Amino acid sequence: MATLTYAGIGARATPAAVLADMTVMAGWLARTGWHLSSGGADGADSAFAAGAPTERRTIWLPWRGYNGHRGPDCRVLSAVELSACIEIAAPLHPAWERCSPAVRKLHARNVAILLMGERLDRPVDAVVCWSERGEAVGGTGMGIRIAEARGIPVLNLGSMSPRAVCERLAAIRRAVSGS
Repeated sequence: MATLTYAGIGARATPAAVLADMTVMAGWLARTGWHLSSGGADGADSAFAAGAPTERRTIWLPWRGYNGHRGPDCRVLSAVELSACIEIAAPLHPAWERCSPAVRKLHARNVAILLMGERLDRPVDAVVCWSERGEAVGGTGMGIRIAEARGIPVLNLGSMSPRAVCERLAAIRRAVSGS
């Protein structure tokens, strides 16, 4: 079974019921051969990570110790990787010039979550997220814009049911495996 990767992202203010669904979905995805790529933020990121075993996830950090994360599943962006991620994020943000250096690093981390690899050459197979009404807002909005620019399917629990998201992920798996 081929390993597929999904970005598990979403707002820090994701509703509790959706967070619970994300944790259950992450466990199911891990059991069916998916690998989680996420960012270690509170809310959605943490819910996905809670359901995915350490060996089935990569947590991309904008700086060492972000949100208390450390361990074999954590990956801190190097200065070169951070710079490359910023080049992608800046034109996709509506007010980049108003972002603080820390916020710019957080948005750069969003690029790494979706485009992985030292050369940002391994895009995830899908994005599973939550945003209010399924809209592209906040840090989740940056992830959605990156995905849309790269042709990565976005499955937003703000506008889709968990069942519909799981059915789409199963269809992606079937398409990749050819069955």
